[in-house]
Amino acid sequence: MTTIELLENRIAELEKQIYGLAKKDETNDNSLENPIVDNILHVNTLISSAMSGREKANLMIKRLPELNNYLDPIIESSEIPIEAKVQLLLAMAPEIKQNYEMLKQMQELMPALETDHLKNVPELTNKLNDLNLSYLKLYEDSQGLNNRINEVFSKYNEVITSISKSLITIDAVVTAAEIAAIPKKQLD
Repeated sequence: MTTIELLENRIAELEKQIYGLAKKDETNDNSLENPIVDNILHVNTLISSAMSGREKANLMIKRLPELNNYLDPIIESSEIPIEAKVQLLLAMAPEIKQNYEMLKQMQELMPALETDHLKNVPELTNKLNDLNLSYLKLYEDSQGLNNRINEVFSKYNEVITSISKSLITIDAVVTAAEIAAIPKKQLD
């Protein structure tokens, strides 16, 4: 007997022990007609046909053992020498101490976060939303008032500009009239 036949026989015996012959007749289960080995071979064939022509997936499957090694913490810890781990911890010591101090400070400040004022925040959310809406309405009203004030200033500037032009024109006319009214000196 070959190794594969021996393995198939052992699996068949396990199937008989698990499913039993009486259960097979009652449930019309055909699991004994299709042994697990045949099912595994069928699944392997399906997987092989699905993977054919898919280079990226095949490359990933080839690298699965390597990826499993990266995920295994036992292998990682055995690859790094203890001296390197010590150096890494010493290099990270200030950061670890800083994190510890911040955690300690957070735990000291935690009672401030557990006050009744903060516990009432969900209940006061509707009131805050109402205040926001009223503020938005006041803001829109003030924007409208600002626009009207800008229009008034614009008209005021136009009036002042036209008055200034009129005064300049009047000044020029008066100056010309004054120059014309000056008696001319006779030349000998």
